[in-house]
Amino acid sequence: MVLLHSTVGADWQPPPKGTSLKTLGEAEEKGFIEIRGEFQKRQIRLTALGVQHLERDRRRLEARRT
Repeated sequence: MVLLHSTVGADWQPPPKGTSLKTLGEAEEKGFIEIRGEFQKRQIRLTALGVQHLERDRRRLEARRT
């Protein structure tokens, strides 16, 4: 979830610093992100499923605060 929350929109962007390949792979397997490039040039973007999941989680967190 931290990976999804750290993204800025659904455009291609570098993954957050310290994100492991395992974390990226798991998010890609679940269909939340797409990955392109290799090593230092790797980029990610949210898929439609990832955007929906992130919005649902943000609403859930907001509801817990109130």
